[in-house]
Amino acid sequence: MNRVGGRMAVVGSALLHRPAGVLEGTRWLFTWLALLSLLFSLPGIIPNVTSSRLDLLLASGAAAALCGSWLYGLVRQRVPFALEVLDALALTAFALAGPVPLAAAPLFFAAAWLRTLYGTPWRSAARGALYTVAVLIFTVLWQLTPGHPTAPDWARQAATISIMLLVIVVAEQLRTGLQANDWAIERDKALTETGAKLLGMTDATQIRTLAWTTANELGSSTPGLRVLKVVRDGQVLQVGAHTGDFVDSPTALPGDVLHSNGAEAHILHPGGLNDAAGAVLVWECVPLTEQEEDAWLLVGAPKRIPDGTILSVRSLVNQVNLALRNSHSHRQLTAQAQYDALTGLDNRLSFTTQLGAQLARTDTTEALHVLFLDLDDFKDVNDQMGHRAGDAVLAEVAERLRHCTRPQDIVARLGGDEFAVVLTGTTDAAAEAIAQRMVGSLAAPIIVSGRPCRVGASVGVATAVPGADLDELVHQADVAMYAAKANGKGQVQLFKPGLLQGESTLVSFERLLGRAAGGGQLEVHYQPIVSLTNLHCTGAEALVRWRHPERGLLLPEEFIPLAESSGAILAIGAFVLRRACTDAVTWPAARPGVPMTVHVNISALELESDHFVESVLWCLADSGLPAKRLVLELTETVVLESLAAVERLKTLVTHGVQVGIDDFGTGYSSLSTLRSLPISVVKLDASFVTGALSNPVDRTVVEAIVQMSSKLGIATIAEGVERLDQQEMLALIGTDAAQGHLYCRAVPQAELADWLARRAAPLLREL
Repeated sequence: MNRVGGRMAVVGSALLHRPAGVLEGTRWLFTWLALLSLLFSLPGIIPNVTSSRLDLLLASGAAAALCGSWLYGLVRQRVPFALEVLDALALTAFALAGPVPLAAAPLFFAAAWLRTLYGTPWRSAARGALYTVAVLIFTVLWQLTPGHPTAPDWARQAATISIMLLVIVVAEQLRTGLQANDWAIERDKALTETGAKLLGMTDATQIRTLAWTTANELGSSTPGLRVLKVVRDGQVLQVGAHTGDFVDSPTALPGDVLHSNGAEAHILHPGGLNDAAGAVLVWECVPLTEQEEDAWLLVGAPKRIPDGTILSVRSLVNQVNLALRNSHSHRQLTAQAQYDALTGLDNRLSFTTQLGAQLARTDTTEALHVLFLDLDDFKDVNDQMGHRAGDAVLAEVAERLRHCTRPQDIVARLGGDEFAVVLTGTTDAAAEAIAQRMVGSLAAPIIVSGRPCRVGASVGVATAVPGADLDELVHQADVAMYAAKANGKGQVQLFKPGLLQGESTLVSFERLLGRAAGGGQLEVHYQPIVSLTNLHCTGAEALVRWRHPERGLLLPEEFIPLAESSGAILAIGAFVLRRACTDAVTWPAARPGVPMTVHVNISALELESDHFVESVLWCLADSGLPAKRLVLELTETVVLESLAAVERLKTLVTHGVQVGIDDFGTGYSSLSTLRSLPISVVKLDASFVTGALSNPVDRTVVEAIVQMSSKLGIATIAEGVERLDQQEMLALIGTDAAQGHLYCRAVPQAELADWLARRAAPLLREL
């Protein structure tokens, strides 16, 4: 009884609740149509069944059989051929129980509509034959059944058969369309879920596993679909992962199966593929551009590959290509976060982290020393022999420093020709001796391409005392190193108060930079950002310049690195943000109701400040600039290791400020950033824009970033646009905006105002 009750509950639930799928929902609707048609047909045969037990038996049996058959199909979402035969017999019996031959015609039509929504075109043809035979049988048996004195009208019966067959044909077209729509929804859902999962993935193996899981899901929406990944290996194609039904799972295919010409490839001889599939299929080839070797996806299906399926496969490939590129960038970024790429030594971040950990140890009284080393005359090597020779010298310097230190010591390259060493368990005398050993080792010539290079080294030594502050200790080593340089080449200097009474040129430059923001020497120039939809100016990026009292106007690359290492970037950043907000208030609207935005670059040091949020909000309030018109631009490394920075950005977003990622697509950005940060704008790195017209890989990356950003509701801006053909290509793939010399170089506020005023019509090029 419990089992019967459970089945009744299932049937009741299936009848009362419409399924989610379009096709299943339509089947549910037509099941109700058939049941109601049966119910409304019963009153017409009541006079017969009350006067004839045979008619009563036929009508009741037919009604029960039809109800059971239709409900079975609704619950199981499938109809065995035996039920098709049962339907035909039940319809015949019901017709024989009626008062006139046409009494069962509505039921035939309702059953034809309902049953054609299940099965295949061949099943529909068989159903049409069954129902035609059923009509002919009850027409013949009609006069032989008691209570039917009137002969059937064969013309009307023929019309019934014609209309019924027409219903089956139309219903088959309806089923095909609904099924295609459901499959398209399944493909879109699979791709959307995959895209969301890929945003957080950096492991290449996991990415490929997810890709094949999604490929299987796409295959389920296309009957008979087969997909293989093949890699060129000499004269053969090695088969990797594959999905779909294969008679013989192939491990290799003849090399002439496909012909490739750069980024283009097509199937040339599909015989080997068809043999493996056990059927003659239509095949298409999709290149995998992010593989280290020549690789393709081969997609096959009977008769034809639906356009929606091949587009879904290509979209999946684009998503995976972008995720794999992100994975590669993540691995590079992880290595860059700890090691110097040229020398293999620890980098500045790793050095600072490890030094901080050493200073934080409270269970040791071992002495700790920090050594700063700067090469002498290294610039001459670069100038006379080139940067490649300079790199070789730096690599040899790193190797010699390793030999001069112990395994437990930390040796790092801080950048350029600056190195640092952390010594533990040493006295001042021992630390000075190690420093002298370094100077002596580097005094020996370094042979590069058969030519001797001579570089010396100046070393500063600082000693940590109990409770020492990391920044202060590093500063002391830095000061000692500058003092060693000031005293001549190849010197070692221990830190002591009063060093550097006379400034070196570099120290003088650094101190001038520290006073630049307050001394009125900084200028802010602006480069317009142009919409690729209508070529209207929608914003501008603020770019700082330093009017040096002796060297003239300096570009950011000439002083920003020093500003970041010295801490002067805080004052510079505050000045640029305040001036940019003040200037942007005066800009006209890009078009009625759409004011121009101002983009300001933010450094890591600024984001580390606990007062950063308050500073930004104060600038907005003081200038009167609406928060939505300010876009803060940063690279991913700015917030990669700082959850506090992420929270500060999220706080600003709640106030309306927008956040953009600069140089997206390089080794310093990844898709995970799009999920971890409230990003409004993504800037495509200029290197990809430059190569997109000639390099298929760069174009694929640009297309994938634009496609993914569009789906996430993120605007895209292409940097470094210099030619019209670049503009046309970017507009074609859906990029929102662009900036570059094609439109205008970075200019002062006054020139920007003139440029905007002259733009009475859409621009092609102004400056």
